[in-house]
Amino acid sequence: MNKHRNSQKRYYDTNEVYFVTVKTQDNHPYFKEKIFSELLIEEIKLCKKLKKFNLFAFCIMYDHVHFLLQPGGKYNISKVMQFLKRHFTRNVNYIMEYNNELNSDPEGDIGQCRLPKEEQEMLKNFIVKVKNYRNQFIQKHGVNQTSIPKFKWQKSYYDHIIRNERDMEYHYDYTANNFQKHKLSNDWQYTSLKYNDILDIFLLI
Repeated sequence: MNKHRNSQKRYYDTNEVYFVTVKTQDNHPYFKEKIFSELLIEEIKLCKKLKKFNLFAFCIMYDHVHFLLQPGGKYNISKVMQFLKRHFTRNVNYIMEYNNELNSDPEGDIGQCRLPKEEQEMLKNFIVKVKNYRNQFIQKHGVNQTSIPKFKWQKSYYDHIIRNERDMEYHYDYTANNFQKHKLSNDWQYTSLKYNDILDIFLLI
């Protein structure tokens, strides 16, 4: 079976480490807007808490995002990415006023009230941040702006299963330092190099 692929039909093992790339629709540079990059980082933190995965590296570019992560428990990579993409899309479009409903129940069928207390508190703080981002965006771009289109991700995503130590090292460096490839600032803020507090340590065997 070809494990290095982009396909709607996937087999996943929750013990594998994945290099994942997700793109915006039509490669639109949504993440030139810093508010959206900051929101995505908050979404990553929330998703990591709720979906229980190990995160080793990430980097947000203008039109795509790279992740190096390891799912755990009952949530495979498909469930993790589905949650992250869907939840971010709803909230970023709320910020841009394309919808007026904040996604305050990320678990949907589980329900916010059934989350552990610590996760409920994290969700409350997250909602406050999203509302603040909306206010910042409106102050910056005005009410009912149309210069930035409604956010959409490209369908599906690209994934690669890490095979060995050398593969892990290569994809770690590629992910964390991807901003250099695109000739962005050496002080690029939207890379895991700036967020060691939310990263997990990977052991090379």
